Amino acid sequence: MSNGIKFRVECGECGRTFLSPDRKKKVCPRCVEKVEKREEWRKKEKEAEEKKRQEVKKQAATKAPSPSPKPALPLTEDLKERIFNEYEPYRHQEALPWKEIHRAIAKNMKIPKRLVGEALKDERKRLDIPKETRQEIIRRYHDYVVQMERPPKGRRKTIAADLGVTFRAVAVTVRDWKRELSSVKELNREQRFRIEKSYFQALENRRPLADLAEEMAGAIGGSPFDILRYLDLIHDGIERLKKVPDATPEEWKVVLSAYTEYLSAASPPEPFLHNLIAAKTGVTPQTVHKTLLQYRLERLREAIIPDPN
Repeated sequence: MSNGIKFRVECGECGRTFLSPDRKKKVCPRCVEKVEKREEWRKKEKEAEEKKRQEVKKQAATKAPSPSPKPALPLTEDLKERIFNEYEPYRHQEALPWKEIHRAIAKNMKIPKRLVGEALKDERKRLDIPKETRQEIIRRYHDYVVQMERPPKGRRKTIAADLGVTFRAVAVTVRDWKRELSSVKELNREQRFRIEKSYFQALENRRPLADLAEEMAGAIGGSPFDILRYLDLIHDGIERLKKVPDATPEEWKVVLSAYTEYLSAASPPEPFLHNLIAAKTGVTPQTVHKTLLQYRLERLREAIIPDPN
């Protein structure tokens, strides 16, 4: 091949055709400098990236190790005793979900809920009482309702003490039993009014409440026990009204006068009883409520109607 031969080559950079003795050459003379500068820049970028990676590795190697996690707080006997002290008020309250109790105690003591649950594990096991004991709890509570009896310490606490079980075991058993019964709230205002009105007539005539319950159940539907449960309800809750002021002698007189007028009506007037009497007498609804509860309990004690069975 002669040294004077040149080939037409297309520039890979700008696309122009140029003559070159080297057919493998891909860049024309015009683009050579630009390509060299670009390659030099790429080389520097690559070196900078490599230097950065090396620095990161070096920092990772010299970085102080992270502190080890704090050891889990152990459940010591002292801590368990403190948890039980926090739990004590819940022992004598209506049954609350265990999750709520654990959350409240953990928040108050600023400890993990896990420790509270572990400490109270045995307490939860004490709620697992035999079937016969549950049946006896229900039987006794049922009898209290039928006889309209309220022991000084309360029904649940008395049953718990008599049977040697926890208050919560009794409270949970009674709560679950009540859920199986029809709600007394299903009685409408007319039915509740008729029951209450007939109740005071029965007290006046010293008529056994069991007879009244049978008669009212036949008249308005439901079971005799539903009637007795409603009567029990309108005598319930006096202990929750300790902070409500008692009525003065004059207020007592006007409240009972309005109540007598209410019961003498043919049907329940609007609005509801406590608001109606409060509006007529100027006494607060809370004091009206407390006065009527006191009056009903007093009348019941005076009557002392024995169960013929």
